Amino acid sequence: MKKKRRKIGLALGSGGAKGYAHLGVLKVLERNEVPIDYISGASAGAIVGALYSLYKNTEKVEEILTDFNKIKSLVDISFKGGVFKGKKIINFLDDIFLDKEIQDLDIPLCVVATDYRTGEEVRIKKGNVALAVRASMAIPFMFELVDYNKKELADGGLSSPVPINALKDMGADITIGVRIEDKMGQERKNIYAMAERSVAILQHNLSNWELKNCDVLIDPYFEDYGILGFHKIFQGKVRETIEEGERAAESNMSEIRNIMRTRKDIPGIYKL
Repeated sequence: MKKKRRKIGLALGSGGAKGYAHLGVLKVLERNEVPIDYISGASAGAIVGALYSLYKNTEKVEEILTDFNKIKSLVDISFKGGVFKGKKIINFLDDIFLDKEIQDLDIPLCVVATDYRTGEEVRIKKGNVALAVRASMAIPFMFELVDYNKKELADGGLSSPVPINALKDMGADITIGVRIEDKMGQERKNIYAMAERSVAILQHNLSNWELKNCDVLIDPYFEDYGILGFHKIFQGKVRETIEEGERAAESNMSEIRNIMRTRKDIPGIYKL
């Protein structure tokens, strides 16, 4: 009887500019020939996950996401619903996703957003890739919310910072989560930093709850990035962010190999 390989899912978490670490993680998984059967992503994880699902090539994804002249040109100031309108971002996403539908991607993808009215997690598995990713990145106050299927959608990190459960519902037998957040325990005294830290604490505890269902957690180390960390991009520190993702993934490779070996393939008739 032909055996079926255990399916591996990768959950890429929210975290602003720290999302460049996802590139480093994917590079390591590629080098070690770890097959990725499903991807879920929230916010920064949504754009990296969607690009990888489309191109299945980290070099191509990195080329797109490190075109900083293009990225800096995406700012379009708004005074309604958010600092930025997001129209230029939608055009940019349309260009890089080639007007693809989620169901057309090579790797099954779930983009996670949040229903702004109810606070509920919204899993987007079909429809326009660019619009879904834009919704998942709609940080309240920063970006205008996205109208999608009669809902106002906001950033996916508000409901599922590392969307492991979405992977399991897609059919993943082995789940790998990538959490990108600042080190907990830093003391910051100014009002802005305290408000930012309060959100980070809520997201940390929310991700801890969902990560109980995760088989392998890749947890890169970051400090002084904040919720968004866009200043790191302008400081030219993207390369070190990618490298930290690589370091964290390499440190977990033995665990990934072990779990792939111990969860041996089983006859398809017994696969639930």
